[in-house]
Amino acid sequence: MLSVAVASGKVGYALFVGQRLTDWGTSRIAGVSSRAAARVTRRWLKKFKPDVVVTETFAAGSRKGQRSRAITAAVAQVAQDQADLLDVTMERVQAFPNKYDEAEALAVEFPELELYLPKRRRLWDTESPRTIVFEAVALAKLLFANPAPAMARAMG
Repeated sequence: MLSVAVASGKVGYALFVGQRLTDWGTSRIAGVSSRAAARVTRRWLKKFKPDVVVTETFAAGSRKGQRSRAITAAVAQVAQDQADLLDVTMERVQAFPNKYDEAEALAVEFPELELYLPKRRRLWDTESPRTIVFEAVALAKLLFANPAPAMARAMG
């Protein structure tokens, strides 16, 4: 399963075999435009050959910007266009006070991510590109926790 998350100027992925995290990464190029995101997603699909792609759906009050929404839609469309691939969309509910607390909790569960923990930013710092990987892992965990409804929606 390939879980893909999008934030301002960056796209991250987490690859799982079963519930075991096997690879992860980020792309700033994919965060530039929908077209670039589609191209990078096709490359990831060819490289990893997942059977499921997980992307985020956005609640009405989501703070994700228009570009992030459009890029997420482009990633989901590439997945939908693949006949042998199941595209699952999940609403990501923030279960922690902030991204850094969430990343720390995920690094405990997935110790291989510990070296990638982003430093807590000060108000004037830019956000670490590493945070998007943790968002992708959190999205996958939501599917693991309750797969039936999301999988049923994806299967029509």
